[in-house]
Amino acid sequence: MRATGVPNGLSGVGLTEDDAGALADSAIHQRRAIGNAPLETGRDDIRGIFEHAVAYW
Repeated sequence: MRATGVPNGLSGVGLTEDDAGALADSAIHQRRAIGNAPLETGRDDIRGIFEHAVAYW
């Protein structure tokens, strides 16, 4: 991914871990996507996903 110039996670498009809460608050309303998750998924789970997606390398 580095070789192709793909942004390094959410930080590559200007977001930080501080944005994870607001992103989770918005994403929690996407009922179709969350309803299709294989496990029960709550706001804290979603926030964790965003926090871990800030940077991959």
